[in-house]
Amino acid sequence: MFYQMLKLNKLTIICTFAFASILIFNNFEAISASENDSWSIIGTIVNGSDNLPLSDHLVILHVSLSDEIKEYSSKSDDEGVFSFENIKHPADSIIGISSIFNGVLYGKDLGILSDKHDEVKLIVYESTPDSSEISIATSTIMFTSIDRSQNTMWVLELYKLKNNSNQTFKPDPDKPMSIVRIALPNDYTDLMIDSDMIGVEFVAIDRGFGVLGNIYPGEHQLLFTYGIKYKDSDYNFKRNTQFDLGNLRIISENSINLVLEDFEYTSQKTEVNSKEYNLIEVNNIPKTKSMNIKFTNLPKPSLYDTGLNFVQNLNSGWLLLVLFLSLSTGLLIKVFLSRKSQV
Repeated sequence: MFYQMLKLNKLTIICTFAFASILIFNNFEAISASENDSWSIIGTIVNGSDNLPLSDHLVILHVSLSDEIKEYSSKSDDEGVFSFENIKHPADSIIGISSIFNGVLYGKDLGILSDKHDEVKLIVYESTPDSSEISIATSTIMFTSIDRSQNTMWVLELYKLKNNSNQTFKPDPDKPMSIVRIALPNDYTDLMIDSDMIGVEFVAIDRGFGVLGNIYPGEHQLLFTYGIKYKDSDYNFKRNTQFDLGNLRIISENSINLVLEDFEYTSQKTEVNSKEYNLIEVNNIPKTKSMNIKFTNLPKPSLYDTGLNFVQNLNSGWLLLVLFLSLSTGLLIKVFLSRKSQV
């Protein structure tokens, strides 16, 4: 997505855009084009926290061409109206607008110039370090498969994070633990994360990862996958959530035996890509309640798998040391036997 390529450095924006564009005539929120590809872009910027126009505020127009990015600036008037006049670019140029308000970056993809669009309106919000209005709308945990040879269980999770307020959550820079945090099992491996949130980064923290960025009003998705290294046939998947959880869905293959302890539920069946899975669903879990998913009868690797894993995971330095000691021991034994035969 285009805005995932935005980077903010001392309030300087460098970005690219990729979606549909705008060719409209709707009051003052319009884009018009002449035959010589000279474009006028007009829109409004609104403070969504009080639903009032934002005056005297800088708006940036980004035009992405085949080999470069052009940027133009405009300031809004008392009615929040901004305009870009006589912009000369091909009709298939990709465009978008952005603005910084209270240190937070906001943007909107406008697409290619030749396409029609209903309106050009950029909405920004007041910021707050208060996370009390943040919740997890849904959390889906899918145990997709088990690699017996590696003692690894593979997991896919989908978080729908929701900001229920009309203010952007901006973590307090003096309180590192105020960022959004996602807990993971102690033995996780090969973590991969994707999100539709603008301008965020992810950082590893103790037992999970954190979201470095702002949470805008509305719903946002976090998709992440990882493996769990287990040692025994029984395993406890424990989790506490930072926010209240509206809906929890646990999906697993029929061959995986698990129970969600200390919750009342009825196991169901569901289909994913025409394949049947077990489903556990629980609603309205407060952040104060812990979750414990207990696995039993997990498959163990065979003797061949164990030996192969040992060789594959053996450090090359240790391997050379073992070979050296083996050769040295063999040589010493040979010398000892040779001397003994001469006596």
